[in-house]
Amino acid sequence: MKKYKALIFDFDMTLADSSKVIYKLLCECSRNFGYEPKDFESTFPVIGNTHEIMLSHITGEKDPQKLRVMRDAYRQLCREKMAKDTELFSDSPSLIRTAAAKGYKVGLLSLKLRDVLMQSLEAYGIDGCFSSVVGCEDCSTPKPDPSGLFVSLKNLGVDASQALYVGDSLVDEGASRSAGVDFAAMLRGSTKKEQFDSGFVKYFFNTCAELESEL
Repeated sequence: MKKYKALIFDFDMTLADSSKVIYKLLCECSRNFGYEPKDFESTFPVIGNTHEIMLSHITGEKDPQKLRVMRDAYRQLCREKMAKDTELFSDSPSLIRTAAAKGYKVGLLSLKLRDVLMQSLEAYGIDGCFSSVVGCEDCSTPKPDPSGLFVSLKNLGVDASQALYVGDSLVDEGASRSAGVDFAAMLRGSTKKEQFDSGFVKYFFNTCAELESEL
């Protein structure tokens, strides 16, 4: 693998097995507003998208104003309950620690709230390994818009050519493409290998341990 100066990671289904807790809180929020949520299997493909997209899918609601109200309620639930039920994949902490120890600048870019991300990183004792943590409130426009990657690159002090973004979705791939950043697909989410653009994706990994072995 090319020697990069920085590794930037997505969170949900890249470093963390968070699909069940996200679905649980989406359901709780939906029912609080009188909607009967859709099942997990049909919701899984949209997990990792913006809060509005996930809530629109699970409730069927399309009205932007109602979705913004539900989004604010969902975010409060996340602040109260998300971190304690979020589990990192067993090989994620080792990857992050190894990357930091080998001199990589390590960043995190997610559609989650930054304070919720920090709670999870602190729980696993790896918060100190990250030089940049960018959440949804830090970006002018959500992925696949490249603004979050531009913020991450600035925080890390590297050029686009010096960084690798690791994510599990087409949204992540699109952000990388728009930012001019190399992309590695982590095949732990709902997006299958054949759905990615093999002409654009630099690397495919099934696990964090596979990526760690390339550092």
